[in-house]
Amino acid sequence: MNFIQIEFIAFFAVVFTAYWTLRERRLQNALLIVASAIFYGWVHPWFLVLLYVSAAVDYFGGLGIEKYPRHKGWVLAATLTANLGLLGYYKYCDFFLVNVAAALDALGVANSVGPLGVLLPAGISFYTFQSMAYSIDVYRGELKPRRNLLEYMLAVSFFCHLVAGPVQRASNLLMQAETDRRLDWAMVRSGLALALWGAFKKMVSADTVAPYVDKIYALDAPSGPMVWAATLGFTVQILADFSGYTDIARGTARMLGWELMENFKNPYLATSPSDFWRRWHISFSTWIRDYLYITFGGSRGGFWRATLATSAAMLISGLWHGASWNFVLWGAYHALLLVGYRLATPLIPTTVRKSTGGHVAAVGLMFGFTVFGWLLFRETDVARIFRLLHLNPFAATPDEWVATVVMLAAVAFTAAPLVIGLLVERFVLPRLATSAWYLPLQTTVWAAFVVCFYVFVRMDAVEFLYFQF
Repeated sequence: MNFIQIEFIAFFAVVFTAYWTLRERRLQNALLIVASAIFYGWVHPWFLVLLYVSAAVDYFGGLGIEKYPRHKGWVLAATLTANLGLLGYYKYCDFFLVNVAAALDALGVANSVGPLGVLLPAGISFYTFQSMAYSIDVYRGELKPRRNLLEYMLAVSFFCHLVAGPVQRASNLLMQAETDRRLDWAMVRSGLALALWGAFKKMVSADTVAPYVDKIYALDAPSGPMVWAATLGFTVQILADFSGYTDIARGTARMLGWELMENFKNPYLATSPSDFWRRWHISFSTWIRDYLYITFGGSRGGFWRATLATSAAMLISGLWHGASWNFVLWGAYHALLLVGYRLATPLIPTTVRKSTGGHVAAVGLMFGFTVFGWLLFRETDVARIFRLLHLNPFAATPDEWVATVVMLAAVAFTAAPLVIGLLVERFVLPRLATSAWYLPLQTTVWAAFVVCFYVFVRMDAVEFLYFQF
């Protein structure tokens, strides 16, 4: 089920009403488990089998780690193997077979190797990583294994974050599953506002600019200006789409008395690659840091150890996003940025770095690097990536310049709400929070959002970009 489908509105209205009608936590949890199963299995019910198998592996793995402390390493290895085996088969099996066939063809070896056409279950990367984190935390002694299977299953399968995150830590959701929740209309109002803003970003910004981006990237021979204008459009699209999903997830969860972690903090205002990853997809980047980067040695072994840890973590991060070489290239690019900035930053005088001009320049430079990276992310054909990079960014025919201007106009139109939203959040809301005008203005904005939804709605719901990961 998609957050912006009319079916979801009806679904959530029923869940919300029934949920707060129930007073006992166990009944609320049971309702949410059933609701999550309906939400996730709406189109493909068999997806639920994989979800529950993955969750059960880590649930019993956590109990095994506690029961057999002398063999906890083997138990953890078994849980990781099971989870990564499922993820590997459903996400990377066809990718592996296609590359094996290509390698054999290059060697002149006749073969009949081909993809199996494995259907990728929605959100498998998200819930697999979250479930594995539970076993790892129990293994490290940072979390006590849970015995209440109902509460554990709810923490893993809670529909608000299930398909595309945020990638929650098991301890956070387990504590909320184990805590009584009471209806709080302030939280409901706050959650509704956040969910509506997320839907606005998705439907009005992301889905409006997306067709323009798709048209240009689908061309056989676009000009350089068109490609970079479309990449700028994708820069807007992916932020509005993914942060919009997260806001809906956090908003609907908050309306049910749950709090999911913040996943975006104005990433395009980052001053460096490390700052970007502290702002972009925060739940995932912190997962990569805590479970991969630190495991690989982090910064404990000096520059070269940190470089190797960074490279390995970012390559895995890139591959996590999709079974395609362009994602590996994108991960390698970000690893190069992180290492390059680590080398270059000490060479810049502190006075320059701390000055207003230096800060603005750093934001502009990092934004440029980010846009370049999104081209690697958006174009899945590596050979075509290099062809696009060889295009003259200033050469185009008159018709191509017209298309470029139209693309840039679409970018400006769809980026404007995001900029206005940032300004309102920073400078207007703090002053209005205690004003008598706050509630009337808030409900008026909600009404304006609903009008926009009606104007910009599509006949077929456009899937969120990160559903494919």
